[in-house]
Amino acid sequence: MMKAMMSHEGDTIWQQAVRKVIRNVMVEYYRAVPSLRSPFYMLKLIETYRQLLHPHLFESPIHYYTVLAKITDYLLQFFTSCAEARQSPFLLFVQAAYRHGKGRGKTHVDIDFVYEDNGTYTIRKLLLEDDQSFVHHYMQIAPAACKQTFGFYPKKIEFCSLLTGKRMVETPNALQLILVT
Repeated sequence: MMKAMMSHEGDTIWQQAVRKVIRNVMVEYYRAVPSLRSPFYMLKLIETYRQLLHPHLFESPIHYYTVLAKITDYLLQFFTSCAEARQSPFLLFVQAAYRHGKGRGKTHVDIDFVYEDNGTYTIRKLLLEDDQSFVHHYMQIAPAACKQTFGFYPKKIEFCSLLTGKRMVETPNALQLILVT
């Protein structure tokens, strides 16, 4: 069995490739008018962009097909219900910068989706692994980065695992914003 190669950012090469496919699929999906967004349209986009996923990037052919099946299944579950298909994100795959005080540099935070509803904002972050330390770190940095970069503080952050189907909704603590800004 072939070992997965690591990138300089800590992700394996297959994870980077999967993230690129997901990003392409979701950007194209949300470019379509809501009436065209459907499970069939999502499947069509996945079929189009999966060509960017080369089986040799994965540990084995079984790993490749398992990951492909899971991300297909969970993208369909998370994004193609009638209610989901009608809403469009306020922000889609952007980076927010968190400045660590004077002269201490900044951290860039990837924001996958931001939805706005009556003046409240929800971040949705897609995960390829259930890493609680990442979730904890993201909960500390993403709200402050959104406040500094975009001028809003999210009411909640929804984490969606595309390999397990787990959906977790967290509410940022307003005290965190005070401590990190």
